[in-house]
Amino acid sequence: TNIKIGIDDRLSERKLSATDLPDWYEKLKATFNNMELKFEGGESSQEAMNRIVNVVEEVIKSGTENTVIVSHGNIISLLLKNYNRNFDFECWENLSNPDVFQINFINNEVILERIWDEDTLF
Repeated sequence: TNIKIGIDDRLSERKLSATDLPDWYEKLKATFNNMELKFEGGESSQEAMNRIVNVVEEVIKSGTENTVIVSHGNIISLLLKNYNRNFDFECWENLSNPDVFQINFINNEVILERIWDEDTLF
């Protein structure tokens, strides 16, 4: 199909910590409430959000009509949170695996739409 596929390390999953966190779930939840919270060897939600938003902004500036970005749930949830501040920890919990969102940028307006529906696909 001659589709160009590129790999960008900025789309790698967010690293919560370099150490084992038995209470990782609670720690992850805390990072949704405090975007600057950072654990040893990890990155904050804000740092991870900036990383993936930079990728999206580059795509927008490139003028490419359609782009598919594939990554992991936590980093994608931070991208969605960037465009919809109401996207919180509970929204992350409710993501399916896989999940698909469409983000349209029309006249400087961002339109988010969840287009994955497990019930109709399986």
